[in-house]
Amino acid sequence: MKTIYAVCEPGKVVLKEKELPAPGPGQVLLKAKYSAMSPGTEKGLMVGAIVPLPTNIGYAMVAEVIELGEGVEDLKVGDHIVTTGEHAQYLIMDEMNCTPCPEGVDLRQAAFWNLGHTGMYALRRANLQMGEPCAVLGQGFVGAITAQCARIAGALPVIVTDLDDTRLEAAKKMGVDIAINSKEDPEGLEKAVKELGCDGLPVIFEATGARGPLMQAAELIGERGRLVMISQVHGEAMPPIDDPIMQKGASLIGTYVNSKPYKLRRADLYIEGTWPPVMGKKLNRYVNADCWTSDEDIRVFLNLIKYGKLDITPLISHEFDYTEIPEAYDKYVWEMDPTLTGGLIRWI
Repeated sequence: MKTIYAVCEPGKVVLKEKELPAPGPGQVLLKAKYSAMSPGTEKGLMVGAIVPLPTNIGYAMVAEVIELGEGVEDLKVGDHIVTTGEHAQYLIMDEMNCTPCPEGVDLRQAAFWNLGHTGMYALRRANLQMGEPCAVLGQGFVGAITAQCARIAGALPVIVTDLDDTRLEAAKKMGVDIAINSKEDPEGLEKAVKELGCDGLPVIFEATGARGPLMQAAELIGERGRLVMISQVHGEAMPPIDDPIMQKGASLIGTYVNSKPYKLRRADLYIEGTWPPVMGKKLNRYVNADCWTSDEDIRVFLNLIKYGKLDITPLISHEFDYTEIPEAYDKYVWEMDPTLTGGLIRWI
């Protein structure tokens, strides 16, 4: 079988064709439905800052299972799944790298699962409590998802800032309480905090992709508050946040999503009619809430969409046919066009 796939070369993305083998043991053959563009990460790929070039590009796919390799037990032909697969028409993935989509979920929204569970991890690391006010600085896709997760978790109010009115309008459409253009109103966040009658916010998420707002966050965080870093910036010096963090007993929390387990399987002992217990032959999915893996958070994100608790369609700013990938990456990712919030690639 031949497949068309996207390859990142220095400064550009091109489409190529290759042969795919049959799926091996524990693998599945997938037919792509939609994949998502992630401007920040994929710009890093285009400049060779993450891995050497050339390289495949893309890491957020929703696809249909069309063939099973030997030993695949938890998936069947016809299932829809999400996976970290590359931008490609057809691809082979390990079963362990696939998370099932619930029946009836909007597949267009599901394609953004990777950015979605990144924002969810930030929320879990913050240990945000129902009724706590919070602010999310930056309303790119991850910042916007973080704000929505905070809203669903019961934060009151949810305050967001950004430099772009279009992103702020999308945030208001999705239910945030206060949206501030920090370029037009640079003191707006400080005023909003004062109006709450508190000395600082208990939780602030920094998701701007810049380092300047981190200083503002450190100044506005409350005593024993949690300042959560979502964005990562290369080549910029850290502002002097140590003094306000130290003086207020606040916590600075990192949320690199790969710092948690992606998926866990448990080995269990069984009594099979004789004593002593024996080890079962199958590793079972670990689902207890004392450890939220990426796989479990992805399932939560997809179910939030399915049950209507979360609608991220206002964040899908652009939609492209897969044949338009080279032009889309050149215009919107390489040039960092700020109008791109969520880019959706159609493969059907």
